[in-house]
Amino acid sequence: MERGCPSCGRMIDASSSKCPYCNYDFTDLNKMFRNYDAEMNFKSPKYAGFIKRMAANGIDYLLFLIIFTVIEFVYLYFFMKPIINDFSFESVEFSYIIKSFIPYLVMPIIYFFYCVFMQYSKSMATLGEKFLGIEVVDDLDSPLTLGLSFKRNIFRILNVLTCGIGLLIIIFTKKKQSLSDMASNTFVVNKLTNEKYAGMGYSHLFKRFLAFVIDILFLYVIYLLFGYLQDYVAGLHIEARSTILNVLPIIMVVIMLLYFPYTESHGSSFGKSLMKIKVTDLDGNKIGLFRSFFRFISLFIEILILPFGTLLAFVTPRKQTFKDLFTKTIVINRF
Repeated sequence: MERGCPSCGRMIDASSSKCPYCNYDFTDLNKMFRNYDAEMNFKSPKYAGFIKRMAANGIDYLLFLIIFTVIEFVYLYFFMKPIINDFSFESVEFSYIIKSFIPYLVMPIIYFFYCVFMQYSKSMATLGEKFLGIEVVDDLDSPLTLGLSFKRNIFRILNVLTCGIGLLIIIFTKKKQSLSDMASNTFVVNKLTNEKYAGMGYSHLFKRFLAFVIDILFLYVIYLLFGYLQDYVAGLHIEARSTILNVLPIIMVVIMLLYFPYTESHGSSFGKSLMKIKVTDLDGNKIGLFRSFFRFISLFIEILILPFGTLLAFVTPRKQTFKDLFTKTIVINRF
């Protein structure tokens, strides 16, 4: 079978990746005409579920906690020096102790107005909600008015007063509403209801977890070997013994920090290789060392927002967790 070269117009073998006459590269052309038979059309639910919403809240809370921790430090350093110089509950007046926590006491109020104005804005969502592709609408699927946004966030206190039950009912209600949603007649919806994606075999979360456990055990074995090597060197009577003993822990730390970024940028870590899965970009290509390292760092953020950052793998089309979404990567099965 033959096909025409779009550059020189000559007929060449259809299996050729380059034109033998003008060296035209068909790689980009083949990407344009992807095999749509291998694609799947994923229809995500209209209403955002419990896991996705809790992950969005976790991102917002973490963001505010980091910002206000910095503010608290600056505030104490410049305005509350007696607290820093002599932090003793016996020697410091109670009023000073209260004043020292003013930034944290103000944080819930600022967070409240942050949610009000962000959900009223054009984005119709907070930063955490926007990151996960969800937005807040009224009963006509229209953006919230400022008054309705204010009302909705006031009613969020009902979720707290019911000890979280007001949030848990998201799981059981037909339109995934919390108690505050019902009281304000608002809804949290997925921004994109349809998404086409290539039919790659996305790895299941359980398989990824087993690969991670294998990697941790593998690193632990390396740690034990380094410990044995340290003990062996410590027993030797050599001049360079102290230098070697100081260098070994540094080498160990470097190996621990670079293990996941380096191995995943080259395809798979030891655990992922055994489980026959690998980390790629959204097109199935290898990721660079920088993105792989950034992915490793974002793992700690995923841990900080509790299990919801990881459980996103159950509600996203490509089975992505927080770190996957943050770095635009996927984990696929190796065939």
